[in-house]
Amino acid sequence: MRAFRAGIAPFGGPAPDLPDSRLAVPAPRLPAYVRSWSPCPPIGPALVNGHPGDTAVTVVAGMPPRAAFDLRYEVFVREQGVPPELEYDGLDATADHAVVLDADGRAVATARLLDPGPRQAGAEPAGVIGRVAVAAAWRGRGLGRLVTAALEGRAGERGLPAVELHAQTRAADFYARQGYRSIGEPDVEAGIEHVWMRRELVPGLRRVRDSDAVALQDLIATVWAEYPGCVLDVDAEEPWLRAPGTAYAATAGEPARALWVVPADPAAPIGPAGSAGPAGSAGPAGSAGPAGTSGVVLASVAVWARPVPGLAAAPEWAELKTLYVSAAARRRGLAAALVRRAEREARWWEARQMRLWTDTRFTDAHRLYRRLGYRATGHSRDLHDLSATTEIEFRRPLSPLNGLPAPPGI
Repeated sequence: MRAFRAGIAPFGGPAPDLPDSRLAVPAPRLPAYVRSWSPCPPIGPALVNGHPGDTAVTVVAGMPPRAAFDLRYEVFVREQGVPPELEYDGLDATADHAVVLDADGRAVATARLLDPGPRQAGAEPAGVIGRVAVAAAWRGRGLGRLVTAALEGRAGERGLPAVELHAQTRAADFYARQGYRSIGEPDVEAGIEHVWMRRELVPGLRRVRDSDAVALQDLIATVWAEYPGCVLDVDAEEPWLRAPGTAYAATAGEPARALWVVPADPAAPIGPAGSAGPAGSAGPAGSAGPAGTSGVVLASVAVWARPVPGLAAAPEWAELKTLYVSAAARRRGLAAALVRRAEREARWWEARQMRLWTDTRFTDAHRLYRRLGYRATGHSRDLHDLSATTEIEFRRPLSPLNGLPAPPGI
């Protein structure tokens, strides 16, 4: 994966000028899947500087505009000598692409995001960013970072907690400044030295363990304590919290389920750098202690498959549960990222709809759900518990998998 072949300013200067004879070489006949491109609706535009009239980057699902292929051919094949058969690898139709066009419709920057799933069974999935190219005349303006950041945002929408890239070693420092770290030894691809690098979008996210029991109880209890009348009695009402890892280890014949936690980690910030706006919390909010405190869980989220009664096929819907974010980690996009991770798991199960029940007192959570596309159904229920809880229901339809890979073991 060529993560950055443009040779822009972070590499120490512009790419060398090419002889006229090389520029005159006709482009090879492109593969059929490139020639048959048709426009895809953009997932969403973002402005370079955030002001109307500025250059915008647009992310499209599936095949990108032909102009993006033209730019990649110019940068990778002509400038860097990458063989065309390596550049056109047949993966573009299943990728997301970030593209910046100039006023004449020419691509001046592009990159793509692949979603290959986890590296191994039991690991969290990671997206792979590559094919980052910037036109020579546009280098040094931050467009490489712009398209990369756009795809990091798209990875978050896909429920990916991390992204990786196969960076040219001369670009490694550039990516390190964006929060990437090397995860392997350098290797050579297409005659150019590369190194794999990774950036955590949700640092520390992992499946729950029984050893998380006390920390998870503390998180939930502290969140509930912000709301008058909310009481957590583990033994009387939530005994599964004594061994959460065991409770979420589904056996044969049981509904699929998963619970993730985000432990406090002093070495990694919470959420994507530069994220703005309130994330809210799906429980309400509450402080479980300062980041970096041993044995602290900053956030949690769970999802259950809910099959149609009497049918063993894919579940009709999935239920979002146990979404809590501590005060130490709020307003950084973490709650939204956890919801997307749970939705991603539900899509593996081929659930067609996401549902949840939330306490009427958790109004911050209600705003979060609405922002993420959930709608209140008007249904409510009384739990007749120690907290005298009344819950309301929210639902959101889930889009199909769209060719995303299934995790190992499925």
